[in-house]
Formats: sequence, C-alpha cells, structure tokens
Amino acid sequence: MAERLNQNWESRDIFSLGPKFRIDINNPQMGSDGTDVYTMYGVTDNKDVAIAGLTEGGTYKIYNDKSIELVGGSKGTEGGIDIVIAGMNGDITITAMKNGEVRIKGANVMIQADEDVDIKAGRNINLSASNGRILLKSNKADCNALVGNLAEATTGSFVQRVFLGTKVGPDFLISDGIVSGIGNLPNVVANVAGGLF
Repeated sequence: MAERLNQNWESRDIFSLGPKFRIDINNPQMGSDGTDVYTMYGVTDNKDVAIAGLTEGGTYKIYNDKSIELVGGSKGTEGGIDIVIAGMNGDITITAMKNGEVRIKGANVMIQADEDVDIKAGRNINLSASNGRILLKSNKADCNALVGNLAEATTGSFVQRVFLGTKVGPDFLISDGIVSGIGNLPNVVANVAGGLF
C-alpha cells in the first residue's frame, strides 16, 4: 500500500497524437513486471488494440488483438539470413493456444541441437517422405512397443514375448495369423530372447 502512495504521477508524460495513437511515458501504475518506462498504444475503428513498450523490469512487450506480421529480406541476398530470433541465456517458447497449430515451412528444414532433441506427442508422431526415404542413423537404435510391424521384426510383438519359452512357438502364432510373421523368424526369436534374458 505504501508503494502505491509513493507513486510519482508528476513524472508521467502522455503524448496523444490524435484519437488512435498515444505514447505513455513513466506510468507509475504497477504491472506484473513493474511500472512502465513507456507504452505505445494504438486502436483501430473496430476497437482492436496494439500495445508495445518497455517495463522497469526490462521486458519489452508487444501485444496485438489481431495478427502480427514479421517480414524481412525483401532486398536481402539469396541464401542470407533474413530474420534472427536469439535467446542469449534462456529458453525460446512458441505456443499456439486453443486449437492452433505451429507450422514451420521451408524448402529445407533443419533442427540442430548440441545435445538432445525430444519430440513428445499426446497421440501420434507421423513421419512421411513422399518422394524419398527416412534414414535413422545412430550408434544405438531401440524400439519399445507392444505391437506393430517394427516391434515384431526386431524385438517381437507383445504376444510373441508372452509366449516366449512356452510350447506355443512363433511358427504357430504366424500360421494362425496371430502375428504377421514379417522379417526373419529365427532372428526375431533370437532378438526376443536376447531382450528378455
């Protein structure tokens, strides 16, 4: 409460350049990141608002009721870098709220990390190379799945692992249509046994 009483309203300046645009300097009202150093405020005839400014906490903010366009490189050199987004000491977060999608599109898309790349999905991960191939290259590649042709061809499906070591052999499971029988049957059995024992 004392902080509110000590607000210096005399240092505040407001430059109004018509009914649609103004610049507010040294607004002493506290926000989530301190008071504002300056705020540029614009409004359209439809009451859509755009705000840009700097807080005393050092945050530069841009808010807009509709879309934000960031375009660069119309006169740049081919193959050059047109837009740079860099986080010097922290994370970079891109979030599409509600049902929005995050789309990255280009002639080529490269994701590079000095350490790990983690891709997590609540449902499916789809990889599609319509006119080429999908290449996985590493020192070690693991498949941990209950069902699917990749699981059956490498470590064996969940059903194959359940019946491993019993009198119900893989040949019966394949002949009865319980598993697909893709791949080399002896290698599948060996892989299943090697993964369990």
